Amino acid sequence: MLRDFRIGWRLLLQQPAYSLVVTGGLAVGFAACFLLFGYVAFCLNYNSSIPDNDRVFVVKQRINVFARPDWQLRASLPLRDIALNSGMVSEAAFIKNIDTPLRTGTELHALPLFAVDPAFRDIFGIQALAGDVAAALAQPDGLALTQSGAAKLFGAEAALGRSVHIKDTTLQVRAVLPDPPANSTQQYEALVGTHSSAWEERDTAADKWLTGILYLKLKPGAASDGVTAQLQAAIEGSPLNQRVKNGAMGRSLNGRNVSDIRMQSLRAAYFDEDMAASRAGDSYGSSNSVFGLAAGGLLILLLAAINYVNLATVRTLRRQREIGLRKLLGATTGQLVRQFLSEAVLTAMLSAVVGLMLAWLLLPVFSDLVNRRLDGIFTPLSCLIALAFSIVIGMAAGAYPAWLAQHARPASALAGRGNSEAVAGLWLRRVLTVLQFGSAMALSAGTLAVGWQTWYASHASPGFDPANLLVLDLPDDSLGKPAMDAMLEQLRRLPGVQGVATISEAVGRDGLKLMNLVATRDGGEIPLEAKFVSPGWLGVSRLTPVFGQGFNPQLDPHDDKDSGGVMLNAAGAAALGFATPQEAVGAILPQGFRIIGIVPDIRFQGLRAPAKALIYRVRPGSVAMVRTSSSLEQAYAMIDPLWRRNFPNAIMQMTTQEAVLAERYADDARLMRILGITSATAIALAAFGIYVLSAYSVQRSRREIVLRKLHGASSKDIALMLAREFSVLVGIGAVIGLPLAAVATQRYLATYTEHAPVAGWTLAAALLLAALVALLATTRHTLTAMRMSPVLALQE
Repeated sequence: MLRDFRIGWRLLLQQPAYSLVVTGGLAVGFAACFLLFGYVAFCLNYNSSIPDNDRVFVVKQRINVFARPDWQLRASLPLRDIALNSGMVSEAAFIKNIDTPLRTGTELHALPLFAVDPAFRDIFGIQALAGDVAAALAQPDGLALTQSGAAKLFGAEAALGRSVHIKDTTLQVRAVLPDPPANSTQQYEALVGTHSSAWEERDTAADKWLTGILYLKLKPGAASDGVTAQLQAAIEGSPLNQRVKNGAMGRSLNGRNVSDIRMQSLRAAYFDEDMAASRAGDSYGSSNSVFGLAAGGLLILLLAAINYVNLATVRTLRRQREIGLRKLLGATTGQLVRQFLSEAVLTAMLSAVVGLMLAWLLLPVFSDLVNRRLDGIFTPLSCLIALAFSIVIGMAAGAYPAWLAQHARPASALAGRGNSEAVAGLWLRRVLTVLQFGSAMALSAGTLAVGWQTWYASHASPGFDPANLLVLDLPDDSLGKPAMDAMLEQLRRLPGVQGVATISEAVGRDGLKLMNLVATRDGGEIPLEAKFVSPGWLGVSRLTPVFGQGFNPQLDPHDDKDSGGVMLNAAGAAALGFATPQEAVGAILPQGFRIIGIVPDIRFQGLRAPAKALIYRVRPGSVAMVRTSSSLEQAYAMIDPLWRRNFPNAIMQMTTQEAVLAERYADDARLMRILGITSATAIALAAFGIYVLSAYSVQRSRREIVLRKLHGASSKDIALMLAREFSVLVGIGAVIGLPLAAVATQRYLATYTEHAPVAGWTLAAALLLAALVALLATTRHTLTAMRMSPVLALQE
């Protein structure tokens, strides 16, 4: 009733310190729970904006002739018509990325630009905010922009009807679209049709079996297996795959397909295990991880609710005389229960409001931690659900204090003998405190293990010297062209530049896969991952061959005859059948490769995977490595004019080699921060919980304490008595939490090939931290007990 809430509000105002502590603790729990559950909802509702998303499938492909085959969202253009002709597909849309920036005036803008079939609009349910989507995708000069894309190109000005340039082609903005939801598989900011003059390969894509992304919408009742079988047969019968299968590469397949085809519905695409294990795995999630975070949010809220129950219990016991007097004045049991539940619900709702405000402030930080755009989780419905959930939490948390109030006896309460709870209630709160400390220690130990392994991995030697090394991405269409050679030569002449080389992919990245089929000594053939490097790459990387010699710096990087020989790493030599790497030096392989040296092992995949078998060949590479004494900012200022002169239609992207290596462990760093924040919150809640428990323990045991003092006990004896009680709780929590942390740590470390010396120090550190927190939290009330006056305590 409203009167019950008014009484609860007055009590909160009368005790501001109590109110601040209670609402603050619960607010932290609600904020954490809201953010984590918002992330869970983001994942579970992936692609929910797409109509009939259970019937919309994306085609994925694995090319088995690669040295490290993995699944990718790719399919050849002719598969679209094959799917439509199967009779089981109602609509199909082929999507091709156009990796060319758009120009407005003199400025270049890198927007995710795709050439799409007209059916893309219907499959994804796109409705224009302004203009005509159909015209934008049908006209050769048409362009459709999303709101964010239009803002990047034109700012606050109207985009419809404006002109945009892509190389020498002029496009007109004919439609403005809403931004695709953040939890959607297909992200884009600009769209053109597959007949657009901006897509240079539009006339040859089908004949070349050009690959892109293929979305299929099945007819009602159609099964995806039948479509998959037809697509599989078509891709295996394609001219390219037949040439591969009948050639040297085909013999290494041992009867497997050149390419495997599968289909995945967009409803379940986010938890696709194939894609999560691929190079694009950062964009996908694990259901276990998602629900684990949900459990973590509930755990934090539970710990906060436990603290509220503990504090409310102590407060209820101190209100025994009030309760007894109300009963004598005619208050019924129902009125008392309703009063205490109303107070709990009011506190929980106020905490939920504060928690929502806190979650809103922390949302950018949390989005960065989970590497997802979560700005859409704050909706009126989600806020209402949070408030409704707070009522449930308030009812549950207020049940035990209400039960204590219900069973209070007026005579004992007015006589001052009813200010203690039953033994069962006391043990319940001790168990809750044990759970708090067990959770805090498990999270602390896990945080230390993840943090230590991340630091160890990120500081491990990559196999070469990355200091003072810059990575400059070159345009794909510049390979082997005069503009690229001119750019590299101009880079070598810049002040402070000590060397320039190229490589097919920067060390630390794992997207480009170049595969060579190499004959072994026994006549077999194996696929080896190739790294294309310029002749001076070893010198720029400050590497010397382990055995043999390096490439002659005077070699022509455009010579595709391997006249200067090839180099292997140790794993490559072993894969080709050599007993030792040294034995491989000087050998000439059946196809004419002459092995001139062995390159030191370089951790292209970091510590996540052992060194792969590699072959190094002199070829133009798509990444320039610049060793310079200048800083990144100074180098950028010097290189930018050269870039604009040589590549006027490309945007320069340059970073340090050390930053590229750090990207390999970005997910681990985010996990460490998430665990760190969670463990800090759990420790704080555990500290508060044992603080409240120590306050009640001293109050409950005050007669025992003074009697011990009267019989000669010293202050030290009193401190040890209380310390034993709390140390037992911390010890039981350690027995529960630390084994769980040990198991989780071992599972985490199993994903690395090389481990930091973790041993058991993380568990010991978590235990010491918990003991220190418990000591600090109970010191105040322990000192109160040591200074307690026997006379005053007995009078009370």
